[in-house]
Amino acid sequence: MMKRTAPLLLLAIICISPILPTHASGFEAPIYGGGTFRLSDYRGKVVVLIFSQPTCSHCKKFIPLLAEAWRSDPELSSGRYVVAVAMYSPSNPQAALPAFRSYNPPPGWILLSVSWSHLLYFGIKYTATVVIIDPSGNLFTKIEPQDVPYIPDMVSVTIEKIKAAYHRPVSLELSVPSKVPVGEPLVIEGNASGVNSVRIVLISPDGAEEEYSAMVSSGHFRISLTLSEPGRWIVRVIAGSTIEERRVSVEASSNSDRQYKVLYGKYDREAASILNLEAMKAGNELPDGNLVILGGPKANELAARLNEELGIVVDVNGSRGIIKVGDRVWRFRVEYGRSDYALIASLERDGRRIVLGEGLTRFGTRAAAIKIAEGGIDGIILVRWVDDNGNGEVDPEEVEVIFRGSWP
Repeated sequence: MMKRTAPLLLLAIICISPILPTHASGFEAPIYGGGTFRLSDYRGKVVVLIFSQPTCSHCKKFIPLLAEAWRSDPELSSGRYVVAVAMYSPSNPQAALPAFRSYNPPPGWILLSVSWSHLLYFGIKYTATVVIIDPSGNLFTKIEPQDVPYIPDMVSVTIEKIKAAYHRPVSLELSVPSKVPVGEPLVIEGNASGVNSVRIVLISPDGAEEEYSAMVSSGHFRISLTLSEPGRWIVRVIAGSTIEERRVSVEASSNSDRQYKVLYGKYDREAASILNLEAMKAGNELPDGNLVILGGPKANELAARLNEELGIVVDVNGSRGIIKVGDRVWRFRVEYGRSDYALIASLERDGRRIVLGEGLTRFGTRAAAIKIAEGGIDGIILVRWVDDNGNGEVDPEEVEVIFRGSWP
């Protein structure tokens, strides 16, 4: 007998080649009935997100089978695992709860209301897609129905991966310098096995914490961060359930106060003014000193030159935009004057810091300038702007970070 497969429901509104966030604890979504679901609240547990739609025929078969298997497995019911069904139903929100109930969910399963931005966060193209987050908040795996089209097989694979996310062995070796001048790069690197990424928590002398993530490639990870305050810092690196800490003495330096010049593209003078720094229209040469270069390659010749050297692509054609950094590729749908995206990239070059802020259009570049002005720019950041209030302006509250990571 031939195996029958359920049809897949394509979410055609998403036009991306997704790169998943390695550390997903920033994800949050409304809970049906009230409250907010935050992945950061479930540290220590495996979180299973199942993206669904009320009309999805695949979901109507896959999720009830998974629920049945869940109830019969003592380990899955042990409290180590959390399941949230993320329901996408913008045109008919009232259909979400009856659809969820039709799956006959076990006690403790949660129903979430998700929007387009939540789908974008994990690069969801089909329902039902399963995203598994390990106990440290790292992305463990994503299971897509087109990869396992026979539904009973997808149930088996999902259960296997859920348990593996909790039980996988992890090792960690860490290298961190004991001293670094204030304002200079601190290189944190090491070897890790059993994880796709590591979390890095910087604890300042006054106890404030900032969190980053670094990809593990061929067993190695590396990230460069800048500490702006002298004193005793703590570097905490988390790989799965393994935690290592190092103390770093950050010493005052006569060169600690970095001064920047802004070089803006032909459409981006307004964006430059947001930074409140010395600014001039970009020519074709890089002047001395620390620089902020604003504007995409079509507007700023220096951005085009650096993009070519660094393997960066920022381009838009009509409503279709692309941002590429090395092997990482993001594709977006852009509405001029209504929604846009931008890349912010920070790098050390010839003993100075260069920050690129490149929007797909001039609106994205303004959004990038707003985030640069807030500070704390390291590595690679993607920002999204949507004109929520309809005034045609890029307002700070309309700009959000959708990706943060290290250089590839």
